[in-house]
Amino acid sequence: MKKTGLTILAIAVLMVSALPFNLHGQSLNLKVGGFYPALESDLWVQNLNDLALEKQDLLGVYWGAELEMEMGRYFTGSMETGYYNQDIRSVYRDYEYQDGSPINQDISLRITSVEAGFKLYPMGYRGVFNPYIGGGVGAYFWKYYQGGEFIDFDDYSIYEGEAYTTTVTPGFNARAGFVYRFKHTMGIQFEAKYTYLKGELSGLFDPGFDKLDLSGVTFTMGVSFFLR
Repeated sequence: MKKTGLTILAIAVLMVSALPFNLHGQSLNLKVGGFYPALESDLWVQNLNDLALEKQDLLGVYWGAELEMEMGRYFTGSMETGYYNQDIRSVYRDYEYQDGSPINQDISLRITSVEAGFKLYPMGYRGVFNPYIGGGVGAYFWKYYQGGEFIDFDDYSIYEGEAYTTTVTPGFNARAGFVYRFKHTMGIQFEAKYTYLKGELSGLFDPGFDKLDLSGVTFTMGVSFFLR
C-alpha cells in the first residue's frame, strides 16, 4: 500500500509539471476511497456459487490523482489516473478433501486507469460549495488471476492449475460529487463514480465464458489544491 501511495504521488507530480501555464482554474485532486465491483458476468457468478466468496470481498481501496482545468464558468476538463488491487484466498463452499481439509483457490484483480472527462458545475466552479456532474472515457489496464486447486465435476477429481488475463480495455464512466472550497487554494472533494467496463478473457480460460465484468462504483474523498 505504501508503494501504491508513492506511485500515485509521483504521477501527481508529473501531472503538475506538465501543466500549461496559460490556463486558469487548474486544480490537482488527490483521492482515496473504495471500489465496489459489480461482478455480473458468468465467471463471477460461477465463483460466487462454488467458492466461499461474497461480493463485498472484492471491495478494495482506490487511489487516484486528477488534474482538472477550467474551460469556462461552468465546465472543467480532467485527466485522472487511479489504482485498485484486491487479492483473496478462498475455498470451495460444499466440497473438501476426504480428511476434511479445504480446497483452496486464490483470486486477484488489479485495475490501473487513465481517464479523460469533463464536469459540469451548475453553480459555477469558483464558489465555496460546488456540486458537479460529469462523465468520460478511459483506458483500463487490468489483470485477473485465478489459481490453486480445482474440482473436475465430471469425475470429482482435484487438480492444480491457474489462469490469468493481462490486457488493456476501453471503458466509460459517469460521476457526481461536490467540492467544498474552505480556502482560496484548497478544498475537499467527495465523489461517486460508476465505471462501465467489460474485458475479454485470455485463452487460458474456458472459451465459453462471456467478457469479464469489471464495472463498478467508486466512492472517494480527497483534497483539492487550486494551483492558479
